[in-house]
Amino acid sequence: MKKCYFVILLFVILLLSQNAAAQLKVDIDAKKDNTLYEDATGAFSNGVGEYFFVGKTKQNQIRRGLLAFDLVGKIPTTAVIDSVKLKLAMAQTIAGPQPIQLLRMLADWGEGLSDAFANEGMGAASTTGDATWVHKFFNTNLWASAGSDFAATASASQTVAGDGTYFWGSTPQMVQDVQFWLSNPANNFGWLVRGNETTFPTAKRFATRENLTPANRPVLTVLYRMGTRVENNNQTTLARFSLAQNYPNPFFANRIFGNPNTSIRFDLPAAANVTLQILDLAGRELETLAAGKFSAGAHQVHWNAEKYSGGVYFYRLQAGNFAATRKLILVR
Repeated sequence: MKKCYFVILLFVILLLSQNAAAQLKVDIDAKKDNTLYEDATGAFSNGVGEYFFVGKTKQNQIRRGLLAFDLVGKIPTTAVIDSVKLKLAMAQTIAGPQPIQLLRMLADWGEGLSDAFANEGMGAASTTGDATWVHKFFNTNLWASAGSDFAATASASQTVAGDGTYFWGSTPQMVQDVQFWLSNPANNFGWLVRGNETTFPTAKRFATRENLTPANRPVLTVLYRMGTRVENNNQTTLARFSLAQNYPNPFFANRIFGNPNTSIRFDLPAAANVTLQILDLAGRELETLAAGKFSAGAHQVHWNAEKYSGGVYFYRLQAGNFAATRKLILVR
């Protein structure tokens, strides 16, 4: 029995090393950040300050952070994004644990030369090009709605308590955001960082890219695999069909770990008829996880392997003319 587990462990280590070799990692510093200070005239901003703020102040005023990362030249345009993680350092708060969300921005915004004094919570006079509560770019270009234009659904959420370093992700929506920005750099407007605005005080202060302590500055960590290019009418286009490695892999279904579930993600460049199946080592179909017409974009399904014995399995995706098969391991 011990020998059997040792063999399985060696196989797992080998598989993980093969998966790691296929992945590349990049850490990206923020290209711009700012704070939106609730004010009907847009008089305040903090373009080059050391901190941005989220949540509500003791005076019941809203603060929202803006944060963007430039992917151009840092990740190949053909890459398939596997994982996205955001690191932020929080230093100073007047509240206990609070949920802090990331929401994808729907419009571009500016970082001017405003520089708030002291603790920076009240902001500084807005300068040309600053984002403010009412301006995308001070003082001529307005948001569609005061407080900025952002997606209704959060890409990620993290509870932030006292001073320290916090991480958001990886989540499927963060992966989808970065994949979208990679394909559409002109629409990469970053994230809104939003705190708890349902009560007060809930304010949190985070380090910006201008912070004097480099280790505290925002960092976006991306894991990706190289994609492929295809020729179409003598023009090179991106092949965006992809089938990601399941996560976690291997996954465990035993009395110690007790979670027989793993997630499988696939990406479609256009709507397609999709079939996703689980196969045994002999290639026999065991289960169909997805079947039917799927829209363009990133999709994720889950396989509950509770009724299956430990071992090696395969999952196969057929999407239009695209087909791919990957291996996974279930450990009992």
